[in-house]
Amino acid sequence: MFRAALILFALIATASLRASQIDHALLAAAQEAIPSEVTTNELVSALQAGLWNSNRTAVAVSIPKPKASVVFVFIRQTNATYLAVEASGVEGANFGKLGDAGRTGYSRFETTPTRWLHREDDRFQVVMRTRAWRAGKRYTVSEPLVINPSGTVLWR
Repeated sequence: MFRAALILFALIATASLRASQIDHALLAAAQEAIPSEVTTNELVSALQAGLWNSNRTAVAVSIPKPKASVVFVFIRQTNATYLAVEASGVEGANFGKLGDAGRTGYSRFETTPTRWLHREDDRFQVVMRTRAWRAGKRYTVSEPLVINPSGTVLWR
């Protein structure tokens, strides 16, 4: 009994520690912006696995869902808050590159941020990769997103 209680305590402490490593302002912005279909555990996992740019002023996250991935970029503002930028449309653009009927023709798909690209202006640029599986084959396409500091997503 004591061992089970100790294990439970360790699991709770580990989960709390992971959640506490996420900036509170980032978590608040994400909770407000992310659709309600995304669970808290999915959100925390996505934020922990998010891809930060080199100076940690922006983070790109993706949450796989059965119908479409939820993709966001969070940009740190000067007042220590985060601007949530909804970028889920990148997945549809990537499926358009594959040239057929979209998501329905695939047994599985995932969209993830893969790398940040350096820019000389004040914009952000992140490459989003979509992998899709059909009949045992994997298809991969990428799309670079350019995001204005105001949160406008520009497709190339």
